[in-house]
Amino acid sequence: MLTPSGSPRHAGAPLRGRDAAVVQSTSARLAWPDAARGLAIGLVVLYHATNWTWITGYEVSVLRDVNETLRSLRMPLFFAVAGMFAAKWTTVPWSRLARGKLLLFAWVFVLWEPVSLVVRLVTGYYQVADADWGTLAHDLAWSLLIPRSELWFIWTLAAFFVIARALRRVPVPVQLVAAAGVSGWALAGWEPESIAWRGTAQFVLFFLGGLHLRPLLERFAERITWHWAVGALALWFGIQLAVRELGLADVPGFYLLANVAGVPAGVAVSALASRVPGARYLPRSLGLQWLGARTLPVFVTHTPVVHCLLYLLYSNAVWIPAPQSQWLPVALWVLAIAVGLGLGSLAPRIGARWLFAPPDRVTGSSAK
Repeated sequence: MLTPSGSPRHAGAPLRGRDAAVVQSTSARLAWPDAARGLAIGLVVLYHATNWTWITGYEVSVLRDVNETLRSLRMPLFFAVAGMFAAKWTTVPWSRLARGKLLLFAWVFVLWEPVSLVVRLVTGYYQVADADWGTLAHDLAWSLLIPRSELWFIWTLAAFFVIARALRRVPVPVQLVAAAGVSGWALAGWEPESIAWRGTAQFVLFFLGGLHLRPLLERFAERITWHWAVGALALWFGIQLAVRELGLADVPGFYLLANVAGVPAGVAVSALASRVPGARYLPRSLGLQWLGARTLPVFVTHTPVVHCLLYLLYSNAVWIPAPQSQWLPVALWVLAIAVGLGLGSLAPRIGARWLFAPPDRVTGSSAK
């Protein structure tokens, strides 16, 4: 799930004695979900940096191919892990769900969607023919129903919490079978007006799967070894390659298999990364766990940062030829993540926590 900078992970009030030991053990065992979030958000930023660099005109075919392959891993992994920690929100009253999760998502979306679209318009990345301020105003007016930017993630997460809460009395097998049908059909090439609608249909299975199959994912992560991780990655890559080479991606159900295989592959990588100890020149869990606990600032800021940086390049006639241009998205990736983390760290210190979460006076409580 998207997490604000500095938010506590998998922990409650401080405990003593045996209870504290149990909490510490659980926290260590669940270190991999933050690593999974870090892996997913890192791949998302790289994907967007690559796409916008390509749209600008730079040659980045290598990274485009890599990102296309990773598409069946990053998104299913992200939403499966988000679903793992959604269980308590399926049992609370609708009013508490609205004040807690839904208000958080709405606050961040309403605050940052205008920023994203204004930056797109000013830098020339709006991707709508003859877009002007009138176009922007129209799109913003409808944005709560038809999101236009990469913030569709947040819109879709809110939709998943509502869906999970609404379906709580429906038998789990029925939920998963129905969701598999919807996701299998949507992943076969459904192209609605909004990417948020498409994402909701494509990945509902993975959110509900994480919600209801959390014990299975935890056992898999606990027992994973390097050999099993290689096997999980090989299986995912093999299915992904077969679906692509045989031209089956548009046949309902086949690309879904690649996405389903991407979840254990991503969990395996995350679980092993979470076990990497820190060293002088090597951060613990390769930095993924730390990044995964601070995903929200990175997510909402990375696209405007990439747009601004690319605008500075092309507006000043800075051209990077191939093959050196293949590294440009990597540089943008590093800078965008650094800016997001920096702003996320700075905001609470200067009284701007509201940039990433509604103030307590708005929520009326400290519900998490």
